[in-house]
Amino acid sequence: MAQNDPLAPSGRFAVVQSGAAQTPPMGWNPWNAFHADVDEAKVRAVAKAMVDSGLAARGYRFVNIDDGWALRRLADGRLQIRSNTFPSSHVEGSATGSFKPFTDALHALGLKAGIYTDIGRNTCMQRWDAGVPNLPVGSVAERQVGSFGYAVTDMRTIFADWRFDYIKVDACGVADYTPADPPVTSGAYNAFPPLIVRGNIPASDPKAIEGLYAALGDAVRRWGGETATLSICAWGEALSVLWGPRRGNLYRTSPDIESNWKSMLANIDSVVDGALYAGPGHWNDPDMLEIGHGDFDAAHPTEARSHFTMWTIMAAPLLLGYDLRHPDPALHAIVSNPEVIAIDQDAAGNQGIGYRDGDAMVVVRTLAAAGTRAVAFLNRGAVPVEARVSWRQLGFAPGSHARVRDVWARRDDAAASDLIRVTLPAHGSALLRVTGTPADPGAVPLDAMPARIHVAVDGLSRANALPMGRFPARVGATPDGAPLIAGGQPVGGIGVFANSRLEVHADRAFSRLVATPRVLGGTGPVRFQVYADRRLVQEVSAAPGKAASIVADIRFASVVELVTRQPSNGGRPPMVAWSAARMVR
Repeated sequence: MAQNDPLAPSGRFAVVQSGAAQTPPMGWNPWNAFHADVDEAKVRAVAKAMVDSGLAARGYRFVNIDDGWALRRLADGRLQIRSNTFPSSHVEGSATGSFKPFTDALHALGLKAGIYTDIGRNTCMQRWDAGVPNLPVGSVAERQVGSFGYAVTDMRTIFADWRFDYIKVDACGVADYTPADPPVTSGAYNAFPPLIVRGNIPASDPKAIEGLYAALGDAVRRWGGETATLSICAWGEALSVLWGPRRGNLYRTSPDIESNWKSMLANIDSVVDGALYAGPGHWNDPDMLEIGHGDFDAAHPTEARSHFTMWTIMAAPLLLGYDLRHPDPALHAIVSNPEVIAIDQDAAGNQGIGYRDGDAMVVVRTLAAAGTRAVAFLNRGAVPVEARVSWRQLGFAPGSHARVRDVWARRDDAAASDLIRVTLPAHGSALLRVTGTPADPGAVPLDAMPARIHVAVDGLSRANALPMGRFPARVGATPDGAPLIAGGQPVGGIGVFANSRLEVHADRAFSRLVATPRVLGGTGPVRFQVYADRRLVQEVSAAPGKAASIVADIRFASVVELVTRQPSNGGRPPMVAWSAARMVR
C-alpha cells in the first residue's frame, strides 16, 4: 500500500463523537429576536423565562450571545467587552472586563453559556450591518475582534477565564473583506484575500478554511475540555459540511435562514441528503429556528409546526430565536412538545432519510428503540396533497403490522400494514412514531445506521467537487440522487464515488458484512475492499454496469472500512454503490 495513501485504512472512526453534543444542542440565540440590539438585561431575562416556562427542563439549556459583544481588541491582543451593554462584565482596574459574572449567573440557573467570534479578523456584523449599534470601536486594528491570529489566546480567555461552554464561529472575515468590498475601499477595514468565494468551491480554499477551524477547535478543547461545543458557521461553503464532522460539533449547511417558507425549504434541502455526515458529537445545522417570526409566527401555527417537525426529523440543533420574555402559548406548545423533542434527541443520532414525490416529502429516521422509526410528512406546496410511506422505506417485513403514534397529537392511532397515507393541508406536516417488525431482524442495513458511518474520503477533489447542497455520499441513492435499483426494485445501500473510503463504527457488535457492490458508470473495473480494524478481509472487482458479491467476516471489529479503488485519470471517478449492504449480528 502506497505511503500517504488516503484510501489506506485508519482503523478509527475519525469524527467528533465523544464529549460535547452527544445529542443536537438545544437552546436560544438572540440574533433573530434582537439582531444587534442585544444587552445583558434582555439575555438574562430570557434565560430566566426559559427556566420558569419549563423549556430548560425540556432540554433548552444553551443561552448564546451572538455578534456585538466585543468593544475592541487592545494593543496587547486581549479583547475588551462592551461593558455598557453587559454591565456585570465591568471589573475595577481591568482593561478588558470579564464575562465570568454573566456565565456564573447562567450556570446558577442550570443553563450553559455560549458566545460568538469569527474565524477571520472581523465579524459579519461589521461587514453587513454598518449602521447598527454595538459595532466595535477604535482604530482599524482595534476593530479587528475576530479570532484570526488569536485563536489560542481568545479561546483561553473565553473558556478558561470566562467559563463559556459553547462558541459559534462565523466566517465572514475570510469571505467578505476583499479589496473590492466597500468597507475595505472606504478605508474602514483592512483587506483579507478571500479564502471563501461564496458559491464558488473551485475559487475557494477549503483546506485553508478547515485548517483555521481545526486550530481553533484544538484550542477550544484545550481550554474548554471535551464538553465544550464548537459551532462552525461557514454556511456550507468551502466544503465545510464534508470536513465539519472532523472539526466541530455542528456545522452550517446553508446561508442564513430567513423568516419565510421558501427560505426554510431551501435550508431543508441543504441538509436532508446529508445523513452520512451527522451523528453523536457532530451534527448538520440548517440554522437557527425562525419560529416566532414572519411565516412562522403565532398567526401561522401550521408553518411553525412544520418548521419544527423538519428540524426534529433531521436531527438538527434546536436553537430558538424569538423573545421568550413575551411567550405565546401556541408557539410554546410547539417547541415544548416532549415527544417531538425526544425524536430530535434520540440517542442513536441517525438523521432522517428523505423521499420526494412532487410537493409531498417524507423523511424516515431510525430511532434507538428496536424496530422503531420516526416519520415526518411535509407538504411543501400551497394546495393539499397525499403523502405516503411504504414498509420498504421503513425497513419492515411485508405484510406485518406496526403500531402508530401521532406524536403531535400525543395519541396512538390504528395499527397499519404495508403503507401509511396521510393527507396534508397547504404547508402542513405530520409526525409519527412507528414500531414494527424489521424485514431482517438479524441484520442492520447501512441505510438504517448512518450515524455509525463516516465518509473519510469521497473520491472527489476541489476541482470536481459537487455544488453546494449536494453530498458525494448518499443513503439509498447515488450522489446525483438516483435511487439504487437492481432488477427493477430499490435495493438500498450507500452510493458514492470510486476512490472513496467509508468508516463504519461497528463497535464489535456484528459478525458479517453482506453487500452487492456495483459500478454505475465509467470505463474500467473498480476494486471493492472490506477492512476490519485495518485488516483486509475481502476484496472483489466489478466492471461498469456489473455487480459483485461480498460476505465479509468482521467478527470482533471495532471499525469496518469500505474502500473502492480505480486508477485515477484526473477526472471525476465513476459512481459506485455498496448495494443492499447490511451488518449481520
